[in-house]
Formats: sequence, C-alpha cells, structure tokens
Amino acid sequence: MVKARDLGVSRPVPVPDLDWSAEEAAALGHGAVDVWEEFLARLPHLPIHRGVSAADVAAAVAWDVPDMPDDPDRLLADTRSLMLDWSMYPGHGGFFGYVSGAGTIPGAAADLLAAGVNNNVGGWRLSPGLTELEQRLLRWFAERLGLPQTAGGYLTSGGSAANHDALAVARDHKAGWDVRRHGMAVGPKLTAYAPATAHDTIQRGADLLGIGYESVRSIPVDRQDHVDVAAMRDAIDADLVAGNRPFCVVGSAGTVGSGAIDDLAAIADVADDYDLWFHVDGAVGAVGAMTTALRQRFAGVARADSISLDPHKWLYVPIACGMLLVRDDAALSRAFHIAPSYTIEDKDRMSSGPDVYVRSPFFTRHAAALKLWWSLRAHGWDAYERRMVHDCELARYLHDLADAHPRLEATNDPELMIATFRYVPVDDRPAIAVDDLNQRIMERLQYSGRVYPSNAVVDGRFVLRACIVNYRTEALDVEALADLTVEIGGALSGR
Repeated sequence: MVKARDLGVSRPVPVPDLDWSAEEAAALGHGAVDVWEEFLARLPHLPIHRGVSAADVAAAVAWDVPDMPDDPDRLLADTRSLMLDWSMYPGHGGFFGYVSGAGTIPGAAADLLAAGVNNNVGGWRLSPGLTELEQRLLRWFAERLGLPQTAGGYLTSGGSAANHDALAVARDHKAGWDVRRHGMAVGPKLTAYAPATAHDTIQRGADLLGIGYESVRSIPVDRQDHVDVAAMRDAIDADLVAGNRPFCVVGSAGTVGSGAIDDLAAIADVADDYDLWFHVDGAVGAVGAMTTALRQRFAGVARADSISLDPHKWLYVPIACGMLLVRDDAALSRAFHIAPSYTIEDKDRMSSGPDVYVRSPFFTRHAAALKLWWSLRAHGWDAYERRMVHDCELARYLHDLADAHPRLEATNDPELMIATFRYVPVDDRPAIAVDDLNQRIMERLQYSGRVYPSNAVVDGRFVLRACIVNYRTEALDVEALADLTVEIGGALSGR
C-alpha cells in the first residue's frame, strides 16, 4: 500500500504556536481558580454595583490584543481586576434586581470542563456522551412536570429563544398549510393570545417569525397580573369572525413583573375548545411545579403543548441554560428538520444517536447540560426544594414588612419568589410624582452597593421589585432593602 508520505508531495512545516502542554494549561487553570477563590471569599463584602460610569469602565478595560504572547501572570492580574474591580455581582445576597440566578459553584466548575472537551452538542457524533446526558435530563424535567413519555426538547440560551422556538413549532403545527415551504403569504392571518403581562419575547418571537407582533393579542389582566380568560375567549371569537386563524394561547407560570401564575388549567380548556397550541412561558417560575410544596400553584401545566424554562434563573445554574420542552417530540422535527449535504450519515450502520440540529434551530450548541447536571447532582433535589420554598418565604417576608411599615406599600400578593412594593411619601402627591420618586429611590438603591432591586409596573404604578433567586439571600438582606428604601425615600422627600 502506498503511504501518503511516500507520494513526494511537499509537507507543510508544523506551527505549534497555539498548543499548550498539559502542564502549562494546568498552571494557567490553577491561577484562574486562585482568582475565583479570592472572588468567592470577598463576594459578601463587595459592593453589588459601584455606580461607575461607562466611560470609567471603558478606560479601565482598554487592554490591547498583543502581537506576541502575553505573560500569563499579567493576563491573570488583568482578569482579577476585571472581576473584582469592574464587574457587578448578581451572586451577592443583596442582589434582588432581576430573575437572574446566583450561579451555582458546581456549575461554574462544570463549565470549565465542558469548554475543555469542547464538544458540539448539535450533532450526536460530535458529542455522544453529552448529548445523551442532555436527553436524560430533559426526560427527568418532563416527567416531574407531568408531561407524557412522548415529550422531548433541548437546552437553549434562555427563555427568549425557548419562547421564539415554541411559537415556531406552534405555527407550523396549527397554521393549516406548509408554512416552512410556502411562507406566511399563503393562508389567513395567524393570531396568538397572551396576557398583557407576558414577557416581551412572545411579541419578539412573533416579529421574528414574520407573523408580526400585533398578531399577538394582548389580553387584559387583573390587579394581581392574572390574565382574564373570558377576555381571551372573546378575542379568539372576534378573530374567527374576522376570518383570521388563531393558532396559539400563552399562559404565564410566573410573570416577570410580579411572579403571578395564570389559571393554566382554564387556559388549557381554551386551547382544547378552539384546537389551539398551549404554550406556558415558565422561564420565571415553572420549575416550582417540580416541587412538592409548590406544585398545586401550577395546576394545568402538565396539559401544555410546550413549556419554556430557565434553569439559570430559579435553579441558580450559571448563565446560559434555558430549556424548551414540547409535549410531542415529533413536533420539533416537523418544525426544524433539515438535511444538509455535508452531514450525511447512515445511523444504523454507525450505531449513532439522534442529532439535535434536526430538532432545533441550532447547529452549534454549548454543552450546558454538564453544569445543570453537576448542579443538581452536587446539591441534590431535596436541597433545591427547600431553597426554592425559602425564596418564596423571603418574598412573603418582604411583603409583610412593606405592609406593616407606614412609609411602604406592598403592591402584590407574592405567589412565588417576587415581591413588589413602593415608598409612599407623607404628603399627598399625584401618582406620577410618586412613580418618579420611586424610580429615583430605585436608582439610589442600585448604586448603594448593599442592595440592588429593579422595577415593575403593577396595576399601572411604578413599583420596586425584589426577585429572590439567590441561595445567598437571607432575611438580613430583605430587611436591609426595606430599611434603605425608607431611608432614601425620606431623604429624597425632604424628611
């Protein structure tokens, strides 16, 4: 047999510049772990946000890309400065700002290993073990949520992508014509129905799909952010009379503003009665349905055709780790299947497993399953259940503190781990002035370094919002938020 090296073809000279030995890699890795250790030790005492300007940050991180290799110690020193001097810290116990988890410690370590093996979980042959691990985790989530054996899904970047993809699957399943082949110009106008408090990514998803965001009918909610199911039925009837094609109803398993849970069973009835796709936006709170203590609050979630979840929110997994589950896994293939000429494979002959790229919009996917698996396995589900219930107890505690204080007003009855409240000045100011005052209070709080709330609009009012999705948050942090709100509110009110 003729060998390649005997063919007389000129061989390129090796260029090993980018390869490192295992020893060099370990030295850099140990240096990174040292920075991480210092960060974790100092985190409770760091200011959540330093109130620095964009110009200050840009000047501080104005590092150039060198032509020659940089010194690893200098690289680590600059990274230490980036982490400890020029970042903000959602893992701090006083961070209440958004539904953004603290990031589990096992999950962070797992991300290093996932990056090290660098598998692409878009295709089974490129990630056999990690693909199977992801599928096993998805089956575990689906089972705990009450979905049937036919359920399937994939991990994605977050709730935005999951909501968009769910609408794509719903559109292709319920349109009544081959949308993938013929586009949107063939049939009647497609319409979907979502609470007025639904996450903006529902409308964005409709926009990106070519349906148009106005085709998502905004259904009114009550004063506690629950959708009016009768109004949803009325909107569907109106579109049918107009000759439009309703295809999807959406319910919230935890609104982003206040954590309210819609009557999912009633929305499921609507979907059944009109033969519509039922999507549950559960990015904020649907994992609560997996717990014994909170499960009853989510009655009806098991009837969903699709559910978006975000383990990087209430399961605290490091960003990014979102999830889409569908009731019938075959619906994913119908919506996303493609057959590129450069990925031909006889799966029977090769004994290979399913490729996620034919069941999702993604070719290249990070192995997020590893940090999710490490987080769940290292802590155990019992610890997760206790902590999630505790988050809800802390939200209730903040509500009760606001309800009891003469200068605070509780503005929602917490159903999950989000509490909203606002400062009420002594004088009788118009509502718009109170809204402006609370915005200024929020800005002062965010730059206080001790606590960091955000805002919501509840019943038309600007309110302070505390999202408790942080295993480091305790009652002292909640009390600090209440006390600083009163202190800053009084100062801004001239008292």
